[in-house]
Amino acid sequence: MKSMIITAALALTLSAAAQDVPHTLDPAMYRAGNDIPAGVAHGTWDFDEWPGVDHKVVYVKDFMYGDGGNEKIKIDYHLSVFDADDHTGYLRTPDVLAERFTDMNTVINSAKTIIVIMAHPDDEVLLTGGLIAASALKGKNVKVFLLSNGADGSMGFEDDADAALGGYNCAGVMPDGSVRVATDLMGLQKPQIARRYGRALGVDISVLPVRYQLNGKQIVQIGEYMGFDFKKSFGPGSVMREAMQKSIEDLIFRERPDLVITHGTDGEYGNYFHKTVHVLVKNAVQKAKNSFNCTLFTGFPEYNYSDHITHFLDLDADGGQARSRKYSAFKGISYVFKAGNDYDKPWNPNDDLMDGVFVKDYGYTPTDGRPPRYEFYQKVD
Repeated sequence: MKSMIITAALALTLSAAAQDVPHTLDPAMYRAGNDIPAGVAHGTWDFDEWPGVDHKVVYVKDFMYGDGGNEKIKIDYHLSVFDADDHTGYLRTPDVLAERFTDMNTVINSAKTIIVIMAHPDDEVLLTGGLIAASALKGKNVKVFLLSNGADGSMGFEDDADAALGGYNCAGVMPDGSVRVATDLMGLQKPQIARRYGRALGVDISVLPVRYQLNGKQIVQIGEYMGFDFKKSFGPGSVMREAMQKSIEDLIFRERPDLVITHGTDGEYGNYFHKTVHVLVKNAVQKAKNSFNCTLFTGFPEYNYSDHITHFLDLDADGGQARSRKYSAFKGISYVFKAGNDYDKPWNPNDDLMDGVFVKDYGYTPTDGRPPRYEFYQKVD
Protein backbone atom coordinates (compact mmCIF):
# COMPACT_ATOMS: atom_id res chain seq x y z
CA MET A 1 0.00 0.00 0.00
CA LYS A 2 1.17 3.53 -0.62
CA SER A 3 2.93 5.47 2.12
CA MET A 4 -0.25 7.48 2.75
CA ILE A 5 -1.92 4.26 3.86
CA ILE A 6 1.07 3.16 5.86
CA THR A 7 0.87 6.27 7.96
CA ALA A 8 -2.90 5.98 8.23
CA ALA A 9 -2.94 2.33 9.27
CA LEU A 10 -4.36 1.69 12.69
CA ALA A 11 -2.63 -0.48 15.22
CA LEU A 12 -4.16 -3.92 15.37
CA THR A 13 -3.89 -5.76 18.67
CA LEU A 14 -4.59 -9.49 18.72
CA SER A 15 -4.89 -11.78 21.70
CA ALA A 16 -1.84 -13.98 22.24
CA ALA A 17 -3.97 -17.14 22.11
CA ALA A 18 -5.44 -16.32 18.72
CA GLN A 19 -2.43 -15.32 16.67
CA ASP A 20 1.03 -16.32 15.53
CA VAL A 21 2.44 -12.91 14.64
CA PRO A 22 3.72 -10.02 16.75
CA HIS A 23 1.04 -8.79 19.15
CA THR A 24 0.82 -5.28 17.74
CA LEU A 25 0.80 -4.31 14.09
CA ASP A 26 1.80 -0.68 13.80
CA PRO A 27 2.70 1.53 10.83
CA ALA A 28 6.42 1.14 11.48
CA MET A 29 6.15 -2.55 10.56
CA TYR A 30 5.10 -1.80 6.99
CA ARG A 31 7.68 -1.86 4.23
CA ALA A 32 7.61 1.10 1.87
CA GLY A 33 5.49 0.36 -1.19
CA ASN A 34 3.98 -2.78 0.29
CA ASP A 35 0.93 -3.53 2.39
CA ILE A 36 1.83 -6.60 4.43
CA PRO A 37 3.59 -6.07 7.76
CA ALA A 38 7.13 -7.38 7.92
CA GLY A 39 7.22 -10.80 9.52
CA VAL A 40 3.57 -11.63 8.92
CA ALA A 41 3.29 -15.06 7.33
CA HIS A 42 0.02 -14.51 5.50
CA GLY A 43 -1.02 -11.95 2.94
CA THR A 44 -4.59 -11.01 3.65
CA TRP A 45 -4.84 -7.61 5.29
CA ASP A 46 -6.80 -5.38 2.96
CA PHE A 47 -10.00 -7.24 2.13
CA ASP A 48 -13.34 -5.48 2.26
CA GLU A 49 -14.26 -7.34 5.40
CA TRP A 50 -13.42 -10.32 7.60
CA PRO A 51 -15.79 -11.73 8.53
CA GLY A 52 -18.71 -9.39 8.05
CA VAL A 53 -16.88 -6.49 9.71
CA ASP A 54 -17.29 -3.49 7.44
CA HIS A 55 -14.73 -0.75 7.29
CA LYS A 56 -13.99 2.15 5.01
CA VAL A 57 -13.02 1.00 1.56
CA VAL A 58 -12.86 2.76 -1.80
CA TYR A 59 -13.83 0.85 -4.93
CA VAL A 60 -12.70 1.52 -8.46
CA LYS A 61 -15.31 1.40 -11.20
CA ASP A 62 -13.04 1.63 -14.23
CA PHE A 63 -12.02 -2.01 -14.22
CA MET A 64 -11.08 -4.00 -17.31
CA TYR A 65 -12.80 -7.19 -16.08
CA GLY A 66 -16.06 -5.56 -15.02
CA ASP A 67 -19.15 -4.71 -17.01
CA GLY A 68 -18.60 -0.96 -17.21
CA GLY A 69 -21.53 -0.16 -14.93
CA ASN A 70 -21.72 1.83 -11.73
CA GLU A 71 -21.51 -1.14 -9.40
CA LYS A 72 -18.90 -1.61 -6.71
CA ILE A 73 -16.32 -3.84 -8.31
CA LYS A 74 -12.61 -3.87 -7.62
CA ILE A 75 -11.28 -2.75 -4.25
CA ASP A 76 -8.75 0.05 -4.62
CA TYR A 77 -6.01 -1.22 -2.34
CA HIS A 78 -4.20 2.09 -2.37
CA LEU A 79 -7.12 3.80 -0.62
CA SER A 80 -8.44 1.10 1.71
CA VAL A 81 -7.71 1.36 5.42
CA PHE A 82 -7.45 -0.97 8.37
CA ASP A 83 -9.55 -1.15 11.46
CA ALA A 84 -9.14 -2.79 14.85
CA ASP A 85 -10.96 -5.99 13.94
CA ASP A 86 -9.63 -6.44 10.43
CA HIS A 87 -8.79 -9.80 8.88
CA THR A 88 -7.85 -11.70 12.01
CA GLY A 89 -9.59 -14.82 10.73
CA TYR A 90 -6.48 -16.33 9.20
CA LEU A 91 -4.78 -16.06 12.59
CA ARG A 92 -7.49 -17.71 14.69
CA THR A 93 -7.40 -21.22 16.08
CA PRO A 94 -9.89 -23.85 14.85
CA ASP A 95 -11.66 -23.79 18.22
CA VAL A 96 -12.21 -20.06 17.98
CA LEU A 97 -13.51 -20.33 14.41
CA ALA A 98 -15.81 -23.21 15.40
CA GLU A 99 -17.59 -20.89 17.83
CA ARG A 100 -18.77 -18.78 14.89
CA PHE A 101 -18.83 -21.08 11.88
CA THR A 102 -19.53 -24.69 10.94
CA ASP A 103 -16.66 -27.03 10.12
CA MET A 104 -16.81 -27.71 6.37
CA ASN A 105 -15.65 -31.27 7.03
CA THR A 106 -19.13 -32.10 8.27
CA VAL A 107 -20.47 -31.20 4.83
CA ILE A 108 -17.74 -33.06 2.95
CA ASN A 109 -18.15 -36.18 5.09
CA SER A 110 -21.87 -36.43 4.32
CA ALA A 111 -21.46 -35.90 0.57
CA LYS A 112 -20.92 -38.68 -1.96
CA THR A 113 -20.46 -36.64 -5.14
CA ILE A 114 -18.90 -33.16 -5.15
CA ILE A 115 -18.77 -30.93 -8.21
CA VAL A 116 -16.60 -27.81 -8.35
CA ILE A 117 -17.50 -25.40 -11.16
CA MET A 118 -15.18 -22.43 -11.66
CA ALA A 119 -14.53 -19.92 -14.40
CA HIS A 120 -10.86 -20.21 -15.34
CA PRO A 121 -7.85 -22.48 -14.85
CA ASP A 122 -6.28 -21.59 -11.45
CA ASP A 123 -9.57 -20.31 -9.92
CA GLU A 124 -10.25 -23.79 -8.56
CA VAL A 125 -6.90 -23.95 -6.78
CA LEU A 126 -6.95 -20.43 -5.36
CA LEU A 127 -10.52 -20.53 -4.07
CA THR A 128 -11.15 -24.19 -3.25
CA GLY A 129 -7.91 -26.15 -3.68
CA GLY A 130 -7.92 -27.28 -0.06
CA LEU A 131 -11.51 -28.51 -0.20
CA ILE A 132 -10.80 -30.36 -3.45
CA ALA A 133 -7.75 -32.05 -1.97
CA ALA A 134 -9.47 -32.85 1.35
CA SER A 135 -12.43 -34.38 -0.49
CA ALA A 136 -10.14 -36.51 -2.66
CA LEU A 137 -8.21 -37.67 0.40
CA LYS A 138 -11.49 -38.77 1.97
CA GLY A 139 -12.25 -40.88 -1.11
CA LYS A 140 -15.13 -38.71 -2.29
CA ASN A 141 -16.21 -38.61 -5.92
CA VAL A 142 -15.03 -35.07 -6.63
CA LYS A 143 -14.77 -33.56 -10.10
CA VAL A 144 -13.68 -30.12 -11.23
CA PHE A 145 -15.01 -28.31 -14.28
CA LEU A 146 -13.89 -25.00 -15.74
CA LEU A 147 -16.14 -22.85 -17.91
CA SER A 148 -13.25 -21.14 -19.70
CA ASN A 149 -10.17 -22.75 -21.19
CA GLY A 150 -8.13 -19.74 -20.11
CA ALA A 151 -7.63 -18.25 -23.58
CA ASP A 152 -5.80 -14.96 -23.21
CA GLY A 153 -4.16 -14.27 -26.57
CA SER A 154 -0.65 -14.49 -25.12
CA MET A 155 0.44 -17.17 -27.61
CA GLY A 156 -1.50 -15.84 -30.58
CA PHE A 157 -4.38 -17.16 -32.63
CA GLU A 158 -5.11 -19.43 -35.56
CA ASP A 159 -7.89 -18.76 -38.05
CA ASP A 160 -8.83 -22.41 -38.49
CA ALA A 161 -10.86 -24.52 -36.08
CA ASP A 162 -8.90 -26.96 -33.95
CA ALA A 163 -9.32 -30.46 -35.40
CA ALA A 164 -8.86 -32.23 -32.07
CA LEU A 165 -11.58 -30.12 -30.44
CA GLY A 166 -13.88 -30.21 -33.43
CA GLY A 167 -14.39 -26.44 -33.50
CA TYR A 168 -13.11 -23.10 -32.27
CA ASN A 169 -12.13 -22.46 -28.66
CA CYS A 170 -12.31 -18.68 -28.44
CA ALA A 171 -14.90 -16.02 -29.27
CA GLY A 172 -16.17 -12.67 -28.12
CA VAL A 173 -18.38 -9.76 -29.01
CA MET A 174 -16.29 -6.62 -29.32
CA PRO A 175 -17.29 -3.19 -27.98
CA ASP A 176 -18.45 -2.12 -31.46
CA GLY A 177 -20.71 -5.19 -31.74
CA SER A 178 -18.51 -7.10 -34.15
CA VAL A 179 -17.78 -10.77 -33.46
CA ARG A 180 -14.39 -12.46 -33.22
CA VAL A 181 -14.01 -16.25 -33.52
CA ALA A 182 -10.61 -17.95 -33.44
CA THR A 183 -8.48 -20.75 -32.06
CA ASP A 184 -6.48 -19.35 -29.15
CA LEU A 185 -3.18 -21.22 -28.70
CA MET A 186 -2.94 -20.51 -24.98
CA GLY A 187 -6.50 -21.79 -24.70
CA LEU A 188 -5.14 -25.11 -25.94
CA GLN A 189 -2.24 -25.10 -23.46
CA LYS A 190 -3.92 -24.09 -20.19
CA PRO A 191 -6.29 -27.09 -19.97
CA GLN A 192 -3.25 -29.36 -20.23
CA ILE A 193 -1.55 -27.45 -17.43
CA ALA A 194 -4.73 -27.73 -15.34
CA ARG A 195 -4.85 -31.49 -15.81
CA ARG A 196 -1.26 -31.75 -14.58
CA TYR A 197 -1.69 -29.67 -11.43
CA GLY A 198 -5.04 -31.37 -10.87
CA ARG A 199 -3.11 -34.58 -10.25
CA ALA A 200 -1.42 -32.86 -7.30
CA LEU A 201 -4.89 -32.29 -5.82
CA GLY A 202 -5.87 -35.86 -6.62
CA VAL A 203 -8.65 -35.01 -9.10
CA ASP A 204 -9.38 -34.61 -12.77
CA ILE A 205 -9.81 -31.01 -13.97
CA SER A 206 -11.48 -30.50 -17.32
CA VAL A 207 -12.97 -27.73 -19.42
CA LEU A 208 -16.73 -28.00 -19.69
CA PRO A 209 -17.79 -28.26 -23.35
CA VAL A 210 -19.98 -25.32 -24.34
CA ARG A 211 -21.30 -25.59 -27.90
CA TYR A 212 -22.80 -22.70 -29.82
CA GLN A 213 -22.49 -20.90 -33.14
CA LEU A 214 -21.46 -17.37 -34.02
CA ASN A 215 -21.23 -16.07 -37.57
CA GLY A 216 -21.85 -19.58 -38.83
CA LYS A 217 -18.81 -20.97 -36.99
CA GLN A 218 -18.95 -23.83 -34.48
CA ILE A 219 -17.45 -22.97 -31.08
CA VAL A 220 -17.00 -25.82 -28.60
CA GLN A 221 -15.42 -24.12 -25.59
CA ILE A 222 -15.61 -20.76 -23.86
CA GLY A 223 -12.46 -18.75 -24.47
CA GLU A 224 -12.36 -14.99 -23.95
CA TYR A 225 -11.13 -13.08 -26.99
CA MET A 226 -8.81 -10.21 -26.06
CA GLY A 227 -10.49 -6.81 -25.86
CA PHE A 228 -14.03 -8.17 -26.02
CA ASP A 229 -17.01 -6.70 -24.19
CA PHE A 230 -17.97 -8.85 -21.19
CA LYS A 231 -21.58 -7.75 -21.05
CA LYS A 232 -22.22 -8.06 -24.79
CA SER A 233 -20.59 -11.48 -24.80
CA PHE A 234 -21.98 -13.03 -21.59
CA GLY A 235 -24.84 -10.73 -20.62
CA PRO A 236 -28.49 -11.79 -20.28
CA GLY A 237 -29.96 -13.00 -23.56
CA SER A 238 -26.58 -13.59 -25.22
CA VAL A 239 -25.91 -16.76 -27.20
CA MET A 240 -22.86 -17.55 -25.07
CA ARG A 241 -24.71 -17.18 -21.78
CA GLU A 242 -27.56 -19.43 -22.89
CA ALA A 243 -25.09 -22.07 -24.10
CA MET A 244 -23.22 -21.92 -20.79
CA GLN A 245 -26.44 -22.29 -18.81
CA LYS A 246 -27.41 -25.38 -20.78
CA SER A 247 -23.98 -26.99 -20.33
CA ILE A 248 -24.00 -26.36 -16.58
CA GLU A 249 -27.50 -27.73 -16.18
CA ASP A 250 -26.66 -30.81 -18.26
CA LEU A 251 -23.59 -31.41 -16.08
CA ILE A 252 -25.45 -31.15 -12.79
CA PHE A 253 -28.36 -33.33 -13.88
CA ARG A 254 -25.91 -35.90 -15.26
CA GLU A 255 -23.66 -36.05 -12.19
CA ARG A 256 -26.43 -35.51 -9.59
CA PRO A 257 -24.01 -34.12 -6.98
CA ASP A 258 -24.78 -33.72 -3.30
CA LEU A 259 -22.52 -30.69 -3.10
CA VAL A 260 -21.66 -27.98 -5.64
CA ILE A 261 -19.00 -25.31 -5.16
CA THR A 262 -18.63 -22.18 -7.29
CA HIS A 263 -17.63 -18.50 -7.28
CA GLY A 264 -18.93 -15.91 -4.85
CA THR A 265 -21.71 -13.47 -5.63
CA ASP A 266 -19.38 -10.64 -6.59
CA GLY A 267 -16.92 -12.71 -8.57
CA GLU A 268 -14.32 -12.20 -5.82
CA TYR A 269 -12.86 -9.01 -7.25
CA GLY A 270 -15.66 -7.88 -9.56
CA ASN A 271 -14.82 -10.14 -12.51
CA TYR A 272 -17.92 -10.17 -14.71
CA PHE A 273 -17.29 -13.69 -15.98
CA HIS A 274 -16.89 -15.01 -12.42
CA LYS A 275 -20.18 -13.34 -11.48
CA THR A 276 -21.86 -14.86 -14.54
CA VAL A 277 -20.69 -18.35 -13.58
CA HIS A 278 -22.04 -17.79 -10.06
CA VAL A 279 -25.50 -16.89 -11.37
CA LEU A 280 -25.65 -19.74 -13.88
CA VAL A 281 -24.54 -22.36 -11.36
CA LYS A 282 -27.00 -21.03 -8.79
CA ASN A 283 -29.81 -21.22 -11.38
CA ALA A 284 -28.90 -24.80 -12.26
CA VAL A 285 -28.73 -25.95 -8.62
CA GLN A 286 -32.10 -24.38 -7.84
CA LYS A 287 -33.59 -26.22 -10.81
CA ALA A 288 -31.95 -29.49 -9.78
CA LYS A 289 -33.38 -29.29 -6.26
CA ASN A 290 -36.76 -30.20 -7.73
CA SER A 291 -35.32 -33.60 -8.68
CA PHE A 292 -32.68 -34.46 -6.06
CA ASN A 293 -30.90 -33.11 -2.99
CA CYS A 294 -28.18 -30.69 -4.02
CA THR A 295 -26.52 -28.03 -1.86
CA LEU A 296 -24.62 -25.02 -3.17
CA PHE A 297 -21.64 -23.38 -1.48
CA THR A 298 -19.65 -20.42 -2.70
CA GLY A 299 -15.95 -19.96 -2.04
CA PHE A 300 -14.04 -17.03 -0.62
CA PRO A 301 -16.92 -15.12 1.03
CA GLU A 302 -14.40 -12.99 2.92
CA TYR A 303 -13.54 -11.32 -0.40
CA ASN A 304 -17.06 -11.06 -1.84
CA TYR A 305 -18.63 -7.99 -0.28
CA SER A 306 -22.20 -9.32 -0.70
CA ASP A 307 -21.45 -12.68 0.94
CA HIS A 308 -20.87 -13.86 4.49
CA ILE A 309 -18.96 -16.75 6.01
CA THR A 310 -20.93 -19.77 7.21
CA HIS A 311 -18.28 -22.54 7.10
CA PHE A 312 -14.54 -22.89 7.46
CA LEU A 313 -12.08 -25.62 6.48
CA ASP A 314 -8.82 -26.20 8.36
CA LEU A 315 -6.28 -27.37 5.78
CA ASP A 316 -3.82 -28.34 8.52
CA ALA A 317 -6.19 -30.98 9.90
CA ASP A 318 -5.28 -34.65 9.45
CA GLY A 319 -1.59 -33.94 9.10
CA GLY A 320 -1.95 -31.01 6.73
CA GLN A 321 -2.15 -33.11 3.57
CA ALA A 322 -4.82 -30.89 2.03
CA ARG A 323 -2.70 -27.76 2.49
CA SER A 324 0.36 -29.54 1.13
CA ARG A 325 -1.53 -30.71 -1.96
CA LYS A 326 -2.93 -27.23 -2.53
CA TYR A 327 0.57 -25.77 -2.41
CA SER A 328 1.88 -28.40 -4.82
CA ALA A 329 -0.96 -27.65 -7.21
CA PHE A 330 -0.32 -23.93 -6.96
CA LYS A 331 3.34 -24.41 -7.80
CA GLY A 332 2.21 -26.39 -10.84
CA ILE A 333 0.40 -23.37 -12.31
CA SER A 334 3.36 -22.46 -14.49
CA TYR A 335 1.89 -19.19 -15.79
CA VAL A 336 1.31 -17.94 -12.22
CA PHE A 337 3.91 -19.42 -9.89
CA LYS A 338 7.56 -18.48 -10.11
CA ALA A 339 10.08 -19.26 -7.41
CA GLY A 340 11.28 -16.07 -5.74
CA ASN A 341 8.38 -14.01 -7.07
CA ASP A 342 7.29 -11.10 -4.87
CA TYR A 343 3.63 -11.60 -4.00
CA ASP A 344 3.56 -8.69 -1.58
CA LYS A 345 1.89 -6.21 -3.91
CA PRO A 346 -1.73 -5.27 -4.60
CA TRP A 347 -2.91 -6.79 -7.85
CA ASN A 348 -2.95 -4.52 -10.87
CA PRO A 349 -3.84 -6.14 -14.22
CA ASN A 350 -2.30 -3.19 -16.05
CA ASP A 351 1.22 -3.40 -14.62
CA ASP A 352 4.13 -5.32 -16.06
CA LEU A 353 4.47 -7.75 -13.17
CA MET A 354 3.91 -11.47 -13.52
CA ASP A 355 0.27 -12.36 -12.93
CA GLY A 356 1.23 -14.39 -9.87
CA VAL A 357 1.57 -11.30 -7.69
CA PHE A 358 -2.21 -11.26 -7.22
CA VAL A 359 -2.24 -14.41 -5.06
CA LYS A 360 -1.39 -12.25 -2.07
CA ASP A 361 -5.01 -11.17 -2.32
CA TYR A 362 -6.04 -14.79 -1.72
CA GLY A 363 -4.12 -15.10 1.52
CA TYR A 364 -0.96 -16.64 0.11
CA THR A 365 2.34 -15.78 1.75
CA PRO A 366 4.18 -12.86 0.15
CA THR A 367 7.57 -14.50 -0.39
CA ASP A 368 6.96 -18.11 -1.37
CA GLY A 369 3.28 -18.30 -2.25
CA ARG A 370 2.20 -20.76 0.45
CA PRO A 371 -1.58 -20.98 0.91
CA PRO A 372 -3.26 -19.90 4.16
CA ARG A 373 -4.31 -22.46 6.74
CA TYR A 374 -8.05 -21.91 6.27
CA GLU A 375 -10.56 -21.73 3.46
CA PHE A 376 -13.93 -20.12 4.06
CA TYR A 377 -17.29 -20.88 2.45
CA GLN A 378 -20.84 -19.62 2.30
CA LYS A 379 -23.84 -21.96 2.20
CA VAL A 380 -26.41 -20.70 -0.31
CA ASP A 381 -29.97 -21.50 0.78
